[in-house]
Amino acid sequence: MKNIKIAEFDKLLCIVSPYPGMTIFHMSDNNKEVCYRLEEFCEQNEYVYDLVCADEEFIKELKEGGFSKARKITYNQQRYNRHSRLYDYIFINIDFSSLKNQKIFLKKIYAIAKNGAKILFFFPKNKTYEQFERALEEGYFVAINPIEDIFENHAVLTAQKMHGWGENNDR
Repeated sequence: MKNIKIAEFDKLLCIVSPYPGMTIFHMSDNNKEVCYRLEEFCEQNEYVYDLVCADEEFIKELKEGGFSKARKITYNQQRYNRHSRLYDYIFINIDFSSLKNQKIFLKKIYAIAKNGAKILFFFPKNKTYEQFERALEEGYFVAINPIEDIFENHAVLTAQKMHGWGENNDR
């Protein structure tokens, strides 16, 4: 997501409902400008914004730029959220091919999402995401849709958490 333009990203922010008290979780290891813009958007609308990063160098870059909210995580830690907070929107722009187990990753995302939460996954346009769509379906996410016309170099795959769909006894 390094080459996403802020004007393009602002078009995507229209997806966020204009209700008070929204909670937004952002998982990113690149593109400081998107992090700054999402933080600014949340401050303007009085939303909660939590940014997590696995890349310590990226966190250092953010802090040098005056951004202090980034929190270090590892993708294999037990859970990603803090204080058992659940989120209305989850923006994920990491390299999925680097994940050892996408199924477990999606379980952890499912666990931090409110019922009806929207999850947005960013992919380079040159990569296929059909296999990931199947993983989302198997993880009991619904309303899976690609958005391919906003960004010049990226596609966004949106999904929604719906409680009570399917038998997910192994959570």
